[in-house]
Amino acid sequence: MKIYVATTFENKEKLLEIHKKIKEMGHEIAYDWTTHKPIKPYDKNKDLAIQYSSKDIEGVDNCDIFILISNEKISPGMHTEFGAAIFSNMKYGKPLIYVVGEHTSNSIFYFHPSVKIVDSVDEVISEIGVNKEQI
Repeated sequence: MKIYVATTFENKEKLLEIHKKIKEMGHEIAYDWTTHKPIKPYDKNKDLAIQYSSKDIEGVDNCDIFILISNEKISPGMHTEFGAAIFSNMKYGKPLIYVVGEHTSNSIFYFHPSVKIVDSVDEVISEIGVNKEQI
């Protein structure tokens, strides 16, 4: 399965560990945005902002599972990706959407019917299991 994980840019190191677990289970990362370099202010880096935002949404569009790692700090970028995942789920029945972590009351949309709130990424990984096609 293709999995997209959204979180704040500052949470990138933790995300690399999560990506490693996902790959060890035989799944694929739909798009790895951890390779992005910091580009704020966006208006001074328009070309990269166009490229990054396009690739991020493309990754959400192509994923089977969308995981949002909740944070105390709300990130417009990860919530835009989250909104795209909800829309895609409503329209096409995928991706499966999970919100993970301690801050699961930061947005009304975390309670959308297409979203499942869980305590940890390990819980998501356990639920989706090993990709049998790659064994």
